[in-house]
Amino acid sequence: MEIKKNRYGHERVFEKIDEHRIRVMGDSIFSRESENEDGQITMFDFEGGPCFNLGGKVEYKNWNWTIKKIVPEPPKKEEFSSVVLVVEM
Repeated sequence: MEIKKNRYGHERVFEKIDEHRIRVMGDSIFSRESENEDGQITMFDFEGGPCFNLGGKVEYKNWNWTIKKIVPEPPKKEEFSSVVLVVEM
C-alpha cells in the first residue's frame, strides 16, 4: 500500500489487489468519468486528482504500470471514491 497526496493535499490510497489490479481510493467530494461509444470507461478523475486514462501510466512501488482497464467501484460512503485499475508492465 502507498499513500499519495493530490494537489489539494488529500490522501489517495494505492493498494495492489493482485498481479494485475491496483485500487485507488480516498475522500473526494466528486469524481468524473468518461466512456467511449462502446461503454468502456476511458477516464476517471478524482476531485483534485489523480486523473487516470486508458493507456496512461500509474506509478506504484516505483514501477510504472500501463492502464488497460478502468473500473469505478460503487461508493462505500458519502464523499468517497474508489476505482480499480487493471494494469500491466
